[in-house]
Amino acid sequence: MQRCVSKMSRGWRRYLYLLMDDLDQGTYPLRRIDASTLFFPPHQKKIPSSTIETVEARLPQPCISFTPTPAGYGTGGLDFFTLFGVGGNKSLIAGSDVNGFTVMYDLDKRTLHCPLSLNEPKQHGPISLAVGDALYVMDRSPLPDSRCGFEALVYDPEQAKVTPDTQEWQWHRLPPPPYVLAPGHIPTPITGYTVVGGSSIWVSTPGIGTYSFDTSTGTWSKAGKWVLPFRGRADYFPEYNLWLGFSSKSSLLCSWDLSTAVKPSLHSSLEEDMLKSKSEGCTLKYSHLVHMGSGKFCVAKFFERVYYEPPPKGYRDYIWPQIERFAVFIGYEMDLIGPGGELRMRKHKSRRYMTNTTHGWVF
Repeated sequence: MQRCVSKMSRGWRRYLYLLMDDLDQGTYPLRRIDASTLFFPPHQKKIPSSTIETVEARLPQPCISFTPTPAGYGTGGLDFFTLFGVGGNKSLIAGSDVNGFTVMYDLDKRTLHCPLSLNEPKQHGPISLAVGDALYVMDRSPLPDSRCGFEALVYDPEQAKVTPDTQEWQWHRLPPPPYVLAPGHIPTPITGYTVVGGSSIWVSTPGIGTYSFDTSTGTWSKAGKWVLPFRGRADYFPEYNLWLGFSSKSSLLCSWDLSTAVKPSLHSSLEEDMLKSKSEGCTLKYSHLVHMGSGKFCVAKFFERVYYEPPPKGYRDYIWPQIERFAVFIGYEMDLIGPGGELRMRKHKSRRYMTNTTHGWVF
């Protein structure tokens, strides 16, 4: 097995990790990407962003692959969650299949943890957040008849000492957002979510508003009738005192201030424009933001392009569609400029990887 270690270089992470669904094999290979390929050397003169071209690159070989347990139909699938762990070292990844079977892997130690199971399998594409030492996972569209659509994976080494057969990590059931239990509730996807104040989970649903879950008390409250202005997860960065994520309107990387329980306003748009790809007619499918440390970030965007080739011989009236899928990884560096501390983003290198799917996770 190829070494798969999360090293540091001058205070920032040396490697990115890419997990994708290998449609041909039914597996989920984990690949390690050298993050230094996305950044210019410190001594190199700054290059205008408009002159930086995207370089074609090949994906490295997988260092490990995950396989879902057999399902009642097809081969099933896996959904992976955000990085989590005990203390400051968040090096664990976890994923569950349609049966609720959970696999855990430590990126630093290159070890698999003993398998465990969710109290209830989750829908495809659940949301996940790391708060303290725990991992919180919730169905993206919570259902009123679900026994356990919201759970936390909690580390409890003392319990393992008391009961030898008990593992250190255990899934715990949590109450759903209160609006889910309201009469006549129609399941609606959560569009934005984040952690506020280090212990509160905020989730937004169009037409319903934003609700807050206090992880210390296990209770829900309503934060407001407004919805969070980002798509998917946004993360808080104390060095900037801002939340970074992708705008629900423009899909660009932006920053917001959520320190007060009022409708958040845009602080700044950090990307000048939507990524221009070499291929025309591309559709952006997913975006990921990874903090590398020391002001360095990676933005990974997954695209799909449908184009048409001449029909094969004998199919004169048939237009032959082809699908091209790829991911673009871009290195960025954040700085606070001026007396007011304006957040500026400098673009470094950009690399494009051809893929067979746009469904994946970047850590």
